[in-house]
Amino acid sequence: MKQIKEKRFKLRDVDGLKMCVFIVKRSKEDEIKKDLLTLGGKVLSVCPGVGVSHSSMFEAVSRTGDPCVVIFAAARREDARNIIAQISLKNEIFLNGNGRAFDVDISGYLGAKALFL
Repeated sequence: MKQIKEKRFKLRDVDGLKMCVFIVKRSKEDEIKKDLLTLGGKVLSVCPGVGVSHSSMFEAVSRTGDPCVVIFAAARREDARNIIAQISLKNEIFLNGNGRAFDVDISGYLGAKALFL
């Protein structure tokens, strides 16, 4: 099995943080988690879901559709957009029924930078 090279930063290299959220089919979970590590993200949590919606983000974890997961990852503010774009393109998340990906600002959370050390 190939070793994954995790991107590391010094504390001074981490300014603001964002949370990257991916709602995807379960079959994509391992690949996205590996990509997050190599692109500089840190996986915080993976929660099971039940479906990937074709229309509303809030229907993505409803009782209909394919099994899915919600992956929460932290990333440096300057890297978050690139991480989401690369993973979305590689996994075709932008296509209807393949999931959703977005970021949320979390720079104000005390101790969040410790994940990157």
